[in-house]
Amino acid sequence: MKSTKDTTEKTLYGYQEEDLKKIFEYLEDNSDNSNLLYQLPTGGGKTVIFSEIARRYIERTGKKVVVLTHRIELSIQTSKMLSGFGVKNKIINSDVKELKDQDEFKCFVAMVETLNNRLQEDKVEINNIGLVIIDEAHYNSFRKLFKYFDKSVIQVLRPPH
Repeated sequence: MKSTKDTTEKTLYGYQEEDLKKIFEYLEDNSDNSNLLYQLPTGGGKTVIFSEIARRYIERTGKKVVVLTHRIELSIQTSKMLSGFGVKNKIINSDVKELKDQDEFKCFVAMVETLNNRLQEDKVEINNIGLVIIDEAHYNSFRKLFKYFDKSVIQVLRPPH
């Protein structure tokens, strides 16, 4: 990894580049409301891959990305990795009650329960979401949010069982 002033240039492994190629071929060949499951062994670089997916998706479509996690530690780690890929993002945590500055960001990282609460309260509406990335999808708590993203591509990442 080479450091620059604002971001860190990431070098992807060959298998990661190949997987990214297949993922984007799938996204290009399928409708905007398709779903995709991507599995990778522990330590395989899921956060790296979905950060690059978010970067490329935003660049290609101009639409926003939401990354869902189930723990605050994962939200912070994900936000840092996205920033390292040059993706300006905002964490939606318990301190965020409204999103008046949402146009300043192309990516949002949120814990499931927090985002669900904000959406149910009608306090938060995220416009122009094209892709939802779910990290650690073996947790079923994500399903309750699908109704809010019915016009978005859902990409699920999880370690194999």
